[in-house]
Amino acid sequence: MEEEIEGRPVESVGRAVFRGSLMTFGTRLAIVLVNIPTSILVARLLGAEGQGLYSSGIIMPTLFAFAGLLGIDTAHTYLLSKKQYRPSQVNGQTLILAAVLSVIIAAAYLVFLRFYGPARDPELGPILTLGVALIPVLLVKYLGVAFMLGLQRIRHFNLANFVQAATLLVFMCVNLFVVKGGAPGAVVAYLASEATVTVIAFFVARREAGSGRLVEMPPAGLFKRSAIYGLQGHLGNILVLFTYRFDMFLVLSIAGIRAQGLYSIAVILAEKLSHIPDSVKVVLFPKLASLGTEEANRLTPRVTRNALFLTAVSGLALYILSRPLLLLFYGTEFSESLRAFQVLIPGVVFLAVAKILSTDFSGRDKRLYYTVGTAIAFATNVVLCLIWIPSHGIVGAAWASTVAYALQAVVMLVFFRKLSGRGIAETVFLRGEDFALYGELLKKLLKRGK
Repeated sequence: MEEEIEGRPVESVGRAVFRGSLMTFGTRLAIVLVNIPTSILVARLLGAEGQGLYSSGIIMPTLFAFAGLLGIDTAHTYLLSKKQYRPSQVNGQTLILAAVLSVIIAAAYLVFLRFYGPARDPELGPILTLGVALIPVLLVKYLGVAFMLGLQRIRHFNLANFVQAATLLVFMCVNLFVVKGGAPGAVVAYLASEATVTVIAFFVARREAGSGRLVEMPPAGLFKRSAIYGLQGHLGNILVLFTYRFDMFLVLSIAGIRAQGLYSIAVILAEKLSHIPDSVKVVLFPKLASLGTEEANRLTPRVTRNALFLTAVSGLALYILSRPLLLLFYGTEFSESLRAFQVLIPGVVFLAVAKILSTDFSGRDKRLYYTVGTAIAFATNVVLCLIWIPSHGIVGAAWASTVAYALQAVVMLVFFRKLSGRGIAETVFLRGEDFALYGELLKKLLKRGK
């Protein structure tokens, strides 16, 4: 007899996740087609040093905004998926948190800049200071995205991300060709594009409210519940972001602005592979949050091995095409990014496993496992960066990240086996049912092509 989830066969739930992930990935692919020209324009017109200034002006405030949110955005998604609070109550807490945290985090960021050595650079300092304006925009964006995902409004989420990418391209063209604002103008263009996500989230909230109230005062227990859930995994979330981005911070601090610009291009290109597991995560998290333990135990291994397989195949293709892609898009000035780009590719493939399993842990409300796994990866990354960047430059940073990502995947697999009882082989290697799904999809594509 076929196993069931939510009264439906586990097969149909898996297919629903697959379809939703495919739709999200299609949107992300469209976003890539918009983001690549944006990245090329910035790199070619501002050069390696200008690219370093621009990416630094975005990364620094992003780290502070994400860290200061305390994981409450993820808690909102979880609680809305569980239908434990009304959307209007969550909206009320969103407005209060955005106002209070914006002041606190911005102040902490400015204090940090006073003691951060590279901020004294006459070119970098003003860019980093400008980044403080990005903090409130990012806070509202993160909470708006959490709202859409909690209500499982995947289409609106995808639309918001595409609109953000498209408006960034437009604003960046205005900055580079009309205003000629250089790196500071590029940061402003990025800020304006991020604000568009908030606008779409507002329309989703307004539509959800209907004739009812859009905003209510949050009940007394909502913040406590959000904080408890969020903080359990927030250290893990911070460490994940730092694992993904702290190498860029160390490259800037140790090797300088130009090296950071070169490395940022390697990261931008390699991380395109992350669109596959990230697309799955968007659909999987609210689904897992609504399922029981046994149902999650059956669903997660299937989703993980397929995400890993698709990422690995795409990674192989990207590695083969890495040199012509880099030189075609960014030119010989960024040829030094090539080796770092190639080294990062297998790391991002390993990362697919960690991303999917972290979603499973969050859906089970077992986020401490996620935190421990990411803490190990982060510590590994920092130690190896400090050892390898001085002697190997950006290639050393790339190797540090790849080793950390691989270790994180292994640790998360061990934890998942402990929680679910499912074998590691079942979680990472394709099975007959997966090949049947791909065969069915191929047949449908061939029929449409006739």
